[in-house]
Amino acid sequence: MYLAELHGKLSSRIEQMEDLLTSNVFSFFKYSTREVFLKGYLKELGIEVSNQEAKEAEFLFWPHFEDGTEPDLVIMVGEYYLLIEAKYFSGFGQETKETKAQLLREIEGGKLDARNYGKALKLIAITADHYFKEEKFGVIPTDFSSHFKWTNWQLVSSFLNDVLESDETIRDQERSFALDLCSLLDKKRLRDFQGLQYLQPQAPVMKPHDSLFFQAKTAKFRGDFIGFLTSLSFDTKLTHFRDPIFLRTERRLFRSLSRFEKLGSIQSSIFYKGG
Repeated sequence: MYLAELHGKLSSRIEQMEDLLTSNVFSFFKYSTREVFLKGYLKELGIEVSNQEAKEAEFLFWPHFEDGTEPDLVIMVGEYYLLIEAKYFSGFGQETKETKAQLLREIEGGKLDARNYGKALKLIAITADHYFKEEKFGVIPTDFSSHFKWTNWQLVSSFLNDVLESDETIRDQERSFALDLCSLLDKKRLRDFQGLQYLQPQAPVMKPHDSLFFQAKTAKFRGDFIGFLTSLSFDTKLTHFRDPIFLRTERRLFRSLSRFEKLGSIQSSIFYKGG
């Protein structure tokens, strides 16, 4: 499915389906080397598991709770029951006259199911937001907040890039698989700017420069004002103006100002005299 979507063989409606995105991302974590990818990703979320626990993890896609609620994914790994609800373009279901809010229903169903398995429930909400939006999660009970974790799809992309750049032992086939997933997330615009720290490995070959963008004396175009001392520091001396350069009180244009106070002429230069 990765390749079909990467090559534009799916309709835009299908490409925007969050179930497809969930399947693509977490199928990778299910079938790749779990000691590297699944364990490492969960660590990014603050969940520590052993290599063996990662290998033995059970993935349950779209399970059904007794009330008909269907979360996107449950991963049972080690002592944890990880209930994952993922969103792409849509929002979380709100409370109606007939049903509670989606996240509340999933918490209630997850608690019961986790108890049956003898595991600790953690609710992980995934969105495409670049930062945590508190208003989306106002229904989360205060006493459950320590069991709740928000993350975004962009973290998956940055995590995969980190692993691919730091671990040279990854098999070629698995590296290709991970690169395809990274490309898919790029295509969906689910990748954040990673920061200039990614240039650090290249530091030994980078040469220092006194001015990275432009010289103020030679730049023909500028955006922000950079100050008189800098912008007027040319080699040619500035001509001194003895007469006022803005206005004269006798001009008809400024007659309306005369009723407030008499404007005097300016005898000295008001800007900057070079040399």
